[in-house]
Amino acid sequence: MPKWYDLAEKSLEGEDEIQKSYHGKFNGEGGYLMLSDEKLLFVKEEGFLRKNYELIQEMPYDKIGKIAHDDRYTMELTDVEGEKYEFETYTIPVKIIEDSLRELKE
Repeated sequence: MPKWYDLAEKSLEGEDEIQKSYHGKFNGEGGYLMLSDEKLLFVKEEGFLRKNYELIQEMPYDKIGKIAHDDRYTMELTDVEGEKYEFETYTIPVKIIEDSLRELKE
């Protein structure tokens, strides 16, 4: 498994498993958005030849209030406290990610 995937898996508990992963930018940081059975995770990727990874976002689905897409490649999440987060994909329309997120959230 890639290092970024292993890093995200270490934050999972019990039967929770990563279901989907998407390459893109979360609040301007490049890396990987992952959707597990129970939460959304984002692992930031830095470096060119020598890559470094850091888990910078971990949000249980019950903390996500609103999901909307700004355009074909940009999605906005608002948590239950009103804080906003933006995810921008490189190639996949965010509608696909949004649908997966809604499905896992339910």
